[in-house]
Amino acid sequence: MVISPACGYKQRVSASVDSPAPPRRKRPAFIAAAVALALGVVFLAGEGVARLRGFKPFAAQPPDIRVEPGGRLFRALPDGGFAHLPGGFKVTLPTGYQFRVTHGTNGLRATHPPPAPDAKPRPELWILGCSLTHGWSLNDEDTYPWRVQAALPEFEVVNGGVSGYGTLHQRLLFQELLKQRGKPAMVVVAYGLFHDYRNTYVRIWQKGFAPYNRLPDLTYPFARLSTAGELSYDASPATYFEWPLQRQSALVHWVEQQANLAEERRVRSHEVSRALLANWAGVCLKEGIPFIVAGISSDATPMLDWCHANLIPTVNISVRLAEPGNTNAPHDGHPSAKANQVYAERLVAFLKAVELPTIKRPD
Repeated sequence: MVISPACGYKQRVSASVDSPAPPRRKRPAFIAAAVALALGVVFLAGEGVARLRGFKPFAAQPPDIRVEPGGRLFRALPDGGFAHLPGGFKVTLPTGYQFRVTHGTNGLRATHPPPAPDAKPRPELWILGCSLTHGWSLNDEDTYPWRVQAALPEFEVVNGGVSGYGTLHQRLLFQELLKQRGKPAMVVVAYGLFHDYRNTYVRIWQKGFAPYNRLPDLTYPFARLSTAGELSYDASPATYFEWPLQRQSALVHWVEQQANLAEERRVRSHEVSRALLANWAGVCLKEGIPFIVAGISSDATPMLDWCHANLIPTVNISVRLAEPGNTNAPHDGHPSAKANQVYAERLVAFLKAVELPTIKRPD
């Protein structure tokens, strides 16, 4: 019998021949799980290494500082930035340590007891800086501007130190003081390397500043430097945005720190500080105001060297805060009365060695 092809013979023959089954496709869920497992193992291993090397998750717990009266020491400025509130205050740190602060009507800290009503005006010496100049954790009479005033009674010493300030903020205060008081006989700018971060308000400083800020809607002035070397100015909300898991993971916190350092290098904070000081010195030279940069921290030497090379007068008044007795530890890490005495002695010795101006304020 002849079988016609139409009866399905070929189909039966092909069905009887063994053929390999098509390969099974790996399930996407399995692949995702394997990748997640591998990443989890890598993360846990990195977390363990980070903690073994001493790195810790981020923790920002502002200290419980009590200020009486009023509960605060600062006020926001209308055009951005901040300043101290006027008045007398008692500050109590978490350890129970207390100190007294007296601010004049302009918010600047006192450098002497109230003058007599008939006191004659004296040429002014302005000392501008941060909390080290303001004298945080010290009574009024233990701050170095107060001691400079006592050593140079022929001058009216103005303590232009404000906690949290950098070079840019000192410059803005300088311009405001010029409007209020006229030209000083001399201006001393206290500089520390940590001011660089404040001048550009990079994340390194946001991280230290924002958690302690209690002023709503505060804007923070900062500067940038163009590739052509020109300064520009802007302001930002005084905020700091944390990375996910930064408070739980030492590894994430370490990566965040490396990113912050990369940002600081990108914006060239130290070069911004140089440009700010050079610009400020140029303005003072034009106006006939002696301008001095005082290194108040032990890391200020590179800036002092740069200023000296650019004919900006400098003096190093710093002390080693690591030495016992030079801070108010364990209550606070700021310089002690002992350190402030050294600041004053070194600054006064420098000022007496130069030709002190005798310009008097206009009545």
